[in-house]
Amino acid sequence: MNTPLIITVGREYGSSGREIGKILSKKLNIPFYDKKKLLSIAKQTPDYEEVREFYEEKPVNSFLAAIEENEEEKAIARKPFRRIRSLMSEEGGVLIGRCGNCIFRNYENALTVFVHGSKKIRVQKIAQIEQISLREAKRRMEEVDEDRAVFHSNYTGETWGAADGYELCMDSGILGIEGCADMILKYLQWKKEMPGL
Repeated sequence: MNTPLIITVGREYGSSGREIGKILSKKLNIPFYDKKKLLSIAKQTPDYEEVREFYEEKPVNSFLAAIEENEEEKAIARKPFRRIRSLMSEEGGVLIGRCGNCIFRNYENALTVFVHGSKKIRVQKIAQIEQISLREAKRRMEEVDEDRAVFHSNYTGETWGAADGYELCMDSGILGIEGCADMILKYLQWKKEMPGL
């Protein structure tokens, strides 16, 4: 039985990682899981309140202090990881954010990707999309990236965006959205054709 394809996409704010993931989902005909979809699924579970910080991607400072000392809290923190693995185990899919590179590390047929870009290009994109000034877009970019870094570190103990945490890293400012999607598809094809992979 073939294991389903899983692609995880970590991304800097404004680097178009979500859009790249949507293209991959459509071209590969596999499900797409972003914050909104995972939150919707999680809200239907009876223990949602226990894990809402993870799905809402909120800082959990007091919660995390307890995790270091309490095994029960550690189990709660890892519950979303197990749920996401279970959710994607049958059909695979594209997972945006959510510590996906750690959740599916060493999984057969999983590709972990990180998308980044120059600050200048990302600020311009954020300003355009959110219809805010470049100054406000820069502040927003730094704030969101910092939140993502803290969230990732809290749940994994690893540095968000560090190249050694991902199989493939790419600059969307150079490759563009379609270029990144095509690069990932070519990389998957190359892996498939390599002996022993």
